[in-house]
Amino acid sequence: MAGIDAVEARTLLARAFAQDPLMVWFFPDAEVRPHACAAMFGLFAEHYLESGRVDCVRRPGPVAVAMWQWPGRDDDAGPESLPTLAGLMTALMGERATELGGAMAVMGELRPQRPHAYLHLLGVDPERRGEGLGGELLDRGIAAARAEGLVACLDTMNPANVPFYEAHGLSVRHETRLAAGGPTVWSMTTP
Repeated sequence: MAGIDAVEARTLLARAFAQDPLMVWFFPDAEVRPHACAAMFGLFAEHYLESGRVDCVRRPGPVAVAMWQWPGRDDDAGPESLPTLAGLMTALMGERATELGGAMAVMGELRPQRPHAYLHLLGVDPERRGEGLGGELLDRGIAAARAEGLVACLDTMNPANVPFYEAHGLSVRHETRLAAGGPTVWSMTTP
């Protein structure tokens, strides 16, 4: 049990990522951004709660969440439901969705070829940052990956996050600037 539901997860992640460089690039309007992020993260939360790995810290409500893609988990949860990620992004971004989606495609090519656990989202309530909550979840996921003989990897677009991830045993494998005016991506992995 993840200890969080999709509504709680999308709200927490929207608050946590409101100023993230990728979200600013995706949704430049600061007033609209939290709502657009919540809609997008809601789809991710539904997916990972069904077929991924989700870890949460509650105090008593959710204050941090990590969502992982895990090899061997069922990625096909049945018939497609609406909205799809592509459909939602087009609704939120209009014509920019295709260009930004194309720029993001490079990220998949940077991941390790062997089976790996991929940290897609790690968010901490902005009012609870600096308490070690994100590190607690990151360490929990890395330990679970190691126990299964997997490397853990992630992509961050926030330069402030790189030292945090390095302090938890990840190293930068690739540094790439996204096309279409996107942010720099640091692709990181455990040894």
